[in-house]
Amino acid sequence: MSAWPARVVLLGASGHLGRALAAQLGRDGIAVVGHTSKTLDLTRAEGLAALEGALDAGTALVFASALTPDRGQTPDTFMANMAMATNVAKALAGRALGLCVYVSSDAVYGFDVNPVTEATPVSPGGYYALAKYAGERVMEYAARAAGVPILTLRVTGVYGPGDPHGAYGPNAFARSLAKDRSLRIFGEGEEERDHIYVDDVAGVAAALVRRRATGVFNVATGESRPFADVVKAIRGLVPYEVSVTHAPRGGAITHRRFDTARLYRALPDFTFTPFDEGLRATLASFGALGRG
Repeated sequence: MSAWPARVVLLGASGHLGRALAAQLGRDGIAVVGHTSKTLDLTRAEGLAALEGALDAGTALVFASALTPDRGQTPDTFMANMAMATNVAKALAGRALGLCVYVSSDAVYGFDVNPVTEATPVSPGGYYALAKYAGERVMEYAARAAGVPILTLRVTGVYGPGDPHGAYGPNAFARSLAKDRSLRIFGEGEEERDHIYVDDVAGVAAALVRRRATGVFNVATGESRPFADVVKAIRGLVPYEVSVTHAPRGGAITHRRFDTARLYRALPDFTFTPFDEGLRATLASFGALGRG
């Protein structure tokens, strides 16, 4: 019996996660048809013509395209993200697709419940989070109507080589260190977050696709650490003195901790990259390891 899927159509192939996922699928021997905004403008319904003949029962469609928060938290970015979701949802109609995968975000949750599980009520706190949750539901309704199995991945904070966004945390710290050997944290860095290495997200996603998993999965390591501990780990890895600036905190201290039992039941043998190892690779990719 041949392996499944025979092919993955990847929307968002040039993104941080998209590149890692394409590489992982390639290592797994799965053919990847990758699309970027240059080959398929998902905000335009007519752009979906590029998918004609590419979606069938042996194919998994991975929808990993989005305007990320660094592009702005505005009604315009919300509408662009919703246009993408609406158009991809339309593309499911009448297809005998093997699996649809929607890459969402843990931003759909609020910070009032810990630990977070897949059953935790959503509470989007901005235009990006709202678009992600609305996108989940649009894709769910369209998949149900088309009889297509759907997998939704709520991914937590991703770090690692190749990140163009530099969100607060390891990537932003690495970029700042490469510039002037300094970094900035809010308050004393008390907030706890679950940082997941980009190759691990790709590995989880690929493994779940191969198993034809469906439903909602939080993609996280299950280990949260304060930003202050991230700084401490960085200081132990670089051969120079790190200057740390403490910026005033703009709001209350919040934490994000995950109960990853559902993910571990699905992938009991999956091993996450040790944080120091992933952090070292991230620092190296930004040129932040330097010399003493």
